[in-house]
Amino acid sequence: MVGAIVRIKFLSAFCLASISLIACDSSSQISNNSQKSQLSDRDREGLIGAVKAVLTDDIIIGERNGQQVETQQASSTSIYDESGKLTTQTPFRVAMPGGYALVQHDLMFNPHARRQRTEEQLANNGGKWIKNYDDRGYLTEGARYDPSGKQVEILSVSYEFDDRGNWIKRVTRRSNQDNQTSPAQGAEVSRRHIIYFSPPIASGALIAKLTPSDTVQPISPIPPDEGNLSRGRTLFNQKCSACHGEDGKSQTPFAAVMPTKPVDLTGEKVRAIGEGAMYTVISSGGVSGAMHAFKGRVTDQALWQIALYAQRLSRDPSVQGAVQGAADGQNKITSSSPKPAQPASPPPADQSYQLKGKVVGVDRQLRQVTVEHEEIKGYMGAMTMPFPMNDEKALRRIKKDDRIEATLVIGGSKWGLENVVIK
Repeated sequence: MVGAIVRIKFLSAFCLASISLIACDSSSQISNNSQKSQLSDRDREGLIGAVKAVLTDDIIIGERNGQQVETQQASSTSIYDESGKLTTQTPFRVAMPGGYALVQHDLMFNPHARRQRTEEQLANNGGKWIKNYDDRGYLTEGARYDPSGKQVEILSVSYEFDDRGNWIKRVTRRSNQDNQTSPAQGAEVSRRHIIYFSPPIASGALIAKLTPSDTVQPISPIPPDEGNLSRGRTLFNQKCSACHGEDGKSQTPFAAVMPTKPVDLTGEKVRAIGEGAMYTVISSGGVSGAMHAFKGRVTDQALWQIALYAQRLSRDPSVQGAVQGAADGQNKITSSSPKPAQPASPPPADQSYQLKGKVVGVDRQLRQVTVEHEEIKGYMGAMTMPFPMNDEKALRRIKKDDRIEATLVIGGSKWGLENVVIK
C-alpha cells in the first residue's frame, strides 16, 4: 500500500484524469447540457426518490485460509436536503493499524450515457477505457486497452436494488487480458444503506438485543490482549464507526439522520453486557435491520476482535486512542491521537489545495471542523464536509459561522487544514 492516498482500483468521483467521449450530434449535446443544469446532486449520484442520506461501504474481498472474506473497507456518508442538494459528504477513509488512509471511489454512473458506449482516454497516454452503460446510466461492462490498442483488462458490474429502485449492492469483477480473474486484485463490493425522507421510527431498537438475557452467551476463544484489541480497533473503525463513531457514542452525521438511532456503546446498558452478547449482535445484526450482520463477511476471529474491542471501548473510551497493533508487529496500546498511516514505501509528495468556506461545526475533541466550502479547484466540487484541523492556534479560536481560508494538505504524511485564516 503506497501513501496515505491508497489506490485500490476505485476511481475518484472527482478525478479529472479521464474525459468521457460520447458520440452524439450537436442537438443531443444541447439536450445533454440542458439536462445537466436541471439535475440535482442526488440525480447526479443516480439516486431515485426522496433519498435523505446514503452510507456507502466500498469493500475489497480477498481470500484467507481458503475463505472469501472482506479484507478492507472504506466508508463515506452523503446527506441531502429535500431538494436533492448535497449538504454533507465525508471522504472515503480506510482504518489501518497505524491510523487511516484516504481511498478513491467511482460512482460507475453517468446519467448522460444511458444505453451508450463511451470511450475514456487515460491520462499520460495510458491507453483508454471502452465502457457500456444500461438504460439508467449504470456501468455494466468495460474493457481497458494499452496505448498500442491491446486489451489488458475486462470488468463486469452487477447490481442489487431495493424496492424503490436504488442499488444497495454492487459487485465489480475484473479480469486480465487472458480473461482470468486476477487473484491479486480480489473482488470489489459496494454496499449502500439508504435513508429516505419518511416518518421516524422509535430509537433504541438495538438495545434489546444488546442487553443481558438468560440465554447462554458464547465465550471468546481469544484473549483480550493488546494485539487482539488493536486489531479489533482497526476493524471497528472500518466496519462500525460510520454509525457508532470512533468513540462509540453514535454521534456521527449518518447516525443523526437514521430513523432508528444506533445505540450509544458507552451507555449504561451496553456497558453491562459481556463480550459474548457483543459478539452475537455483531454477528447477526440488529433487530431493526439498521445494523448489518457481519457473520460470513469477516472471519470468526475478526468478529471476536471487534467484540472484545467494542466491549473495552464501552467501559473505557480512552482505548480508542490505540494506534499500534499486531498487524504491524507491535503489541502495544497507546492513548495518543490517531495518526496518518505509515506507508510501506516512500509516500508521494504532499498535495496542497486552497479552500474557502464557512464553518458550520467545530469539534475540538476530535480536532475537526466541518466546512461548507466552495469548489476546491483540482480536487472536488463545492459541498459540506469535515476536515482534520492541523492548525493548533486556529483550532482554539475558530467557531461556528466563521469564514475561513486555508490550505488543504493531502499526501503520504498529512491530511487536513493548515495555514488557516479566520475572516
